[in-house]
Amino acid sequence: MAKISTVRIRKRGKTFSYIFEAGRKEDGKRKVIEKGGFPTREAAYEAGTAAFTDWKHGNIGITSEAVTVKEFVEHWQKNVAAVNVKPTTLSAYDSIIRTRILPHFVGMRVQDLTPGMMDQWIRKLHKGGLAYESLRKTLVIMRLVLDFAVYPAEIIASNPVRYIKVPRSAPRDVIPRIVIPQERMAELLGKYPVSDPMRIAVLLLYHTGMRLGEVLGLAWDAIDLDGRSLSVTQQSVYARTKKGHYIAEPKTPTSVRRFPIDEELCRELERWRGIQQADEETGGAAHVVVYRKEDGRIVQQSKGLPHDGLSRVCLVCTRRDGSMLPRQGITNALAAEGLNAHSFRHTHATLLIENGAAPKGVAGRLGHRNAVITQNLYTHNTEKLQEDTAAIFEKAMQTSPLSRQNADNEIR
Repeated sequence: MAKISTVRIRKRGKTFSYIFEAGRKEDGKRKVIEKGGFPTREAAYEAGTAAFTDWKHGNIGITSEAVTVKEFVEHWQKNVAAVNVKPTTLSAYDSIIRTRILPHFVGMRVQDLTPGMMDQWIRKLHKGGLAYESLRKTLVIMRLVLDFAVYPAEIIASNPVRYIKVPRSAPRDVIPRIVIPQERMAELLGKYPVSDPMRIAVLLLYHTGMRLGEVLGLAWDAIDLDGRSLSVTQQSVYARTKKGHYIAEPKTPTSVRRFPIDEELCRELERWRGIQQADEETGGAAHVVVYRKEDGRIVQQSKGLPHDGLSRVCLVCTRRDGSMLPRQGITNALAAEGLNAHSFRHTHATLLIENGAAPKGVAGRLGHRNAVITQNLYTHNTEKLQEDTAAIFEKAMQTSPLSRQNADNEIR
């Protein structure tokens, strides 16, 4: 970066202007930044100093050499993250920043951060009960923020988070992954009759292994009941930073998928679609309709109201009045049963593996990048798997040296 002369002030008529040199243009000539209209020399100098500092740090809005962590992180969220990531990702960033980063660095300056402070911070979060993946994501965000502080902000020389790793003792999994027995599933369905919106949500979770957001974002045009197949092309998410629900792309590119569904689920879907259609006819203009804006934001309003510029989304999981089935409502209902959405995804994968499905095929159905993720996360070490493994080994040992030796002894 070129060395810059100090900010100069000059009077032009009844007002004052600041001026400073900002490097050189492509043709080699000096580039000068000037702005006038200030009522006093002091006002011009203060504005010029702020503008000079901002230019020095890449025109990113930093006007102080002693910026606090809170100021810098919030600036990064607004001016960097907000223009580079999806609203859903930004919302996840915001939650981590509010709960795990800002409370620990109250009043601290970015320039004063050291690797020792970073290590102390991540170990404190670890002792607070955060699992490995949560700690890793937190470090990633802080690393991105402080990379930006190195360049283009140029307010620190190196990133102190670069030296920090997640403690090896951090638990890899704190979400209980339960295999739901068929008897337990039957009890659960007994609580939700065909007319209850919860029933179709639970059935989709159990019969497809889809993520909860994918289930809530599932539209009827993604289901082929005649061909008995289902496509995952979108999900429903709530973006806290944008204060609204969105129809967004699936979690990862491999999450976009199409797979067969069983006959029982097709029958349930057919019945539920009939109930939705009857409810809409009965509700008339007061029936709630779900619309989508161009940016994906969801708008829910009565059918009789104007909806110019909005496209309708015919979701599968809705209340009887047509409004979206709320994620928190499902989460709370499952929690009351000692379950969560992961339980169904875990159960679905385990049932498939137990009954001979290839891990690669299960991975494709769940939307994983590869079979290793599927086996590590969602296949449970059940008694049936152990028995099947033992039976396979026993069969393999029928031709072992020990087996032949025992057979020879019996003949003698």
